[in-house]
Order: sequence, then C-alpha cells, then structure tokens
Amino acid sequence: MYKIVCGASGIIIVLSLAYGVATSALYASGSIPVIGQNMVNVSFPLPYLAQPVDYLSVASVIFFYTAIRLWQNKVAQWSHLELASIQLVAIVVAFASAYEVMYNFMLWGSYFSVQVLYNNIAANPLNISSPGPTPWNLVFATKVFMSLFVISGYTVYFLRKVHQVRGLPDAL
Repeated sequence: MYKIVCGASGIIIVLSLAYGVATSALYASGSIPVIGQNMVNVSFPLPYLAQPVDYLSVASVIFFYTAIRLWQNKVAQWSHLELASIQLVAIVVAFASAYEVMYNFMLWGSYFSVQVLYNNIAANPLNISSPGPTPWNLVFATKVFMSLFVISGYTVYFLRKVHQVRGLPDAL
C-alpha cells in the first residue's frame, strides 16, 4: 500500500510543480513575479474546492511519510553519527519553518488590520504577498512552510524512535 500511495503522491507533486512552473510567466507582474501566486488563484477540479498548492503541500507530507515507512529498516541501519546529524538538521529546519509560518500569520494580521482601519474593506487573502525584493504569496508560503514543518517534525520523531529501538544514547 505504501508503494502505491508514495507513487501517487510523487506524481501529484510533479504535476503540481509542473503546473506552477508552466503558469508562472502568466502571473508575473512587472519584472518580479510573486512566488506562488499562480498556485493559489486557481481552484481545481471544482471552484472553491482545492488549489494546486493544497495538492502540493498534502502530497509532500504523504510522500515523505510513505517514503520513510518504505525505507525505515534501511534508515535504522545508518550510523549513529548520520542519524544524529540528520536529526540536528531536522530540528533546525523545523525551527526555521515554524518561524516562517508564524511570520506569515503576523503579516496577514497586519495587512487585514490596515485594510479595516483605512478602507473598511477586508483584502482578499489570496492576493496578499510578503514584502521584500522577491515577494511570496502568503497562502503559498504558509502552506509550503507548514508542510516543511510537519516533515521535519516527523523526521525528528522518527529518528528518536530509531535511537530508542537501537538502544543508542540520545542524539542531542
């Protein structure tokens, strides 16, 4: 079952990314496109059902989980140094992605507050992007970084379980 689910989610990831790359030029505003805008402004297969970024983020988590389950016995045979190194990187990635998610929610709250104070009209959350030299669509960035947080958090959990099963001392 894990092989089928892993393969299907891998195909969904590739198709979502192909759609994003193929349509990115259409959503470029000026010389600097808003990263992920094209993955948020379309609902597929039905209106208001799901966006390509939804498929990408869910499929990424499912792909990672099923791939780990398929490779868990091989991963458990890696050296203590390799496991500890990967666990350390996963903790850093979990921290950075959690920060990005919180930052994006802070930006959303700020944009909505400004809209309400000055215009009395709430902005469309699908069109809000982060400031900076290369803007990111906040819906896209939040979903991608939340997926990254779940993946890295599960990696830490999985590697702790490997350490416990093998009877290794704590990695960190």
